[in-house]
Amino acid sequence: MVEKLFSISKNKWVRIVGGTFLLFILVMVIYFPNYARLKKLRDANKKLILENAAIIEEIQDYEDKLKMVGEDPYLYEKIAREELGIARDGEIVIDIEE
Repeated sequence: MVEKLFSISKNKWVRIVGGTFLLFILVMVIYFPNYARLKKLRDANKKLILENAAIIEEIQDYEDKLKMVGEDPYLYEKIAREELGIARDGEIVIDIEE
């Protein structure tokens, strides 16, 4: 049988190698674009997972602040002054830029 394998003519070897090469090229043409798209989707998925984690952390921070607002009555005044820029009656607000 080994002798039979090596006794194949040169023309048949060229056909076998050429057919294998063409099959390889065909598989790469079909597979590679899908692989590239899959890689882009995986990268986008990683980015979204990181954004999701940041948003979850921000939500937790807001929930903690909301809980503190319910417990601390002086926090209302602090929020109104710092974030909304509201002043009490008769106060003069001086905004110093650095």
